[in-house]
Amino acid sequence: MHIFVFSFNRGRYLENCVRSIETCAPQCRLTIIDDGSDDPETREVLAAVAERHQVIDRTAESGHKLGGLYANMQAAFEMASEDTLMCFLQDDTQMVRPLSQADIQELKNSFDTQPDLGFISPAFVRGISLKKAADRDFRFDSERGFWFWYPRKRSTGTWFSALLIADVARLRSVGWQFEVGESVNNRRAAKIFCRMARMRAPFAMWLPNGGAYRGKQKSLALRFGEWVRNCGFYPLRMMSEKEVDALRQSEPPRLPVAEEFLSAERSLKTPWAYDPMQGAGWLKLLDRLERKLRGAKKG
Repeated sequence: MHIFVFSFNRGRYLENCVRSIETCAPQCRLTIIDDGSDDPETREVLAAVAERHQVIDRTAESGHKLGGLYANMQAAFEMASEDTLMCFLQDDTQMVRPLSQADIQELKNSFDTQPDLGFISPAFVRGISLKKAADRDFRFDSERGFWFWYPRKRSTGTWFSALLIADVARLRSVGWQFEVGESVNNRRAAKIFCRMARMRAPFAMWLPNGGAYRGKQKSLALRFGEWVRNCGFYPLRMMSEKEVDALRQSEPPRLPVAEEFLSAERSLKTPWAYDPMQGAGWLKLLDRLERKLRGAKKG
């Protein structure tokens, strides 16, 4: 498996992510694709990581609020070997358990035996995704060995998520291209593949209550949201072998909700937050207006 990590100006997070991969999946090839970070701390981390792993410095500009993420995902896809699995993580995520060669072989076997399988999520389910009754419908398919999500509306994450595992040859066989925006990729995946499979015992997760960027910027609205939510650096504890086995072997299968199986190194209010402006529509509106005004001034 070839693991790609996408990075921008979050050196402390990136270092934590890389260390977790080195601890949990030392047998996997690791490539970091950085989207033009200019933060001194991040540049130092990238230089140190480059002594051990491949680091690619890109300055892709897609015009999307997530900067060059999807352009860099496409670049990673193009450089991945035909006969391998690729896994996409981000600097604000980390691995939380060892990924054995048997785990990787099981993932390969799933792609081999399920021709409509396009994407597998390596991540736990966010507890905040279960707040609405319409979004709680997760079903375990015993024949496939995965969980699948059946929200009442076609939500992003149903068929595609930016954190993913995919078979490179399969994606190339259908002419897959990563488009700008998760919803766009979600709609396209829905036309080609089955719903995104979710592992019974995932191995990665976003760090809760982390900081964020939109369009490589932090607007005043975004900074205010980070302050209100007490955003900071909250690494996750590694799962014990006993905890992983309990999740993998539970009968009936238990939905792998992050807050039920993982713990941060510091106590946090649950459900965990992953977007500083989550649930604050007025902040999102102010953020969009501020970024639009900045764009107009540059023009």
